[in-house]
Amino acid sequence: MLYEIKSDKELNIVKPFFKNIRFFIGNSVFDGMKGNAYVDNTLNPKLAVLTVNSFCFISGTIEKIKLKNIIDKYFKNYDIIPSDNLAKEIEEIYQDNIIKSYRYSIKKNPHFDILKLEQMANNLDTYFKIIEIDKKMTDRIKKEEFIRITDNYEEDGIGYCCLTVNNELVGVASSNIIYKDGIEVNIKVKEQYRRKKIATAMASKLILECLKQKRKISWDAANTNSVVLAEKLGFKYDSKYNVYSFDE
Repeated sequence: MLYEIKSDKELNIVKPFFKNIRFFIGNSVFDGMKGNAYVDNTLNPKLAVLTVNSFCFISGTIEKIKLKNIIDKYFKNYDIIPSDNLAKEIEEIYQDNIIKSYRYSIKKNPHFDILKLEQMANNLDTYFKIIEIDKKMTDRIKKEEFIRITDNYEEDGIGYCCLTVNNELVGVASSNIIYKDGIEVNIKVKEQYRRKKIATAMASKLILECLKQKRKISWDAANTNSVVLAEKLGFKYDSKYNVYSFDE
């Protein structure tokens, strides 16, 4: 059985479980911005879990049968990101009945070349224009289900989108998850418009605005193309890590 925890005192007890977490959005839970936290024991936890959107982070030490029961009961609809010691146990428990994929962690304290970012932000064909995401664009992005962005966008969101001269929405670079002093970036360009420097231009503008507002920027890559883009912008690659999911 798991117990949800919410108070700062309880969350502080859980933080050491995730001190090496690669995917930075777990901080959103600790800052009380989004997501939930759970433990197997509120007084002396051995296992802790964070959930944010579709992701589930699991860390600690627990018997295999108890781990399986917890996953089966609560988290089979999530993308599970376990601590390294639990990854091996999950593979042993589920063997061929679980889907293993990878994400790519990006180091969290980048050093940006401002001049280079400004140049990339403006290096775009005149057929396209990049605008800041306002209330109208927020509604449009959500209506078109283009990409997941920050829930309470008017208050907490930050981002840019790319439109064609015909007003077609072709790209978005935006905050998705937010935490106390920063954002987790989410970026997408329509497939037929890729390799046209749109992602680079949007992300450059977003980074420059975050620096202006003194917001930290976290980038976690779902694929190697995202890693290449992150490195082009000034981030540095860290490591690959496992993600587990189940067939519906």
